[in-house]
Amino acid sequence: MQLLTGLAARIEHMGHKLYMDSFFSSSALFDDLHTKTINFCGTIRPNRKGMPKSHEHKMKLKRGNLKNKVKGNLTVIV
Repeated sequence: MQLLTGLAARIEHMGHKLYMDSFFSSSALFDDLHTKTINFCGTIRPNRKGMPKSHEHKMKLKRGNLKNKVKGNLTVIV
């Protein structure tokens, strides 16, 4: 997380958006970037620490159906 926040230091408080894959994504990183006015979008693994608790990610959804959970400023969409 420190590596990514160090790389993002140049764009703090500018309202830029970062897009990441699930390897770097975490709820803690999202919260840290949000305090620095850096928006974040990316895939995240449902078993990561700090994610909204839900077993819906194990459910089979029909094509076109969506499920969402909100935790503070974090919105998770399945």
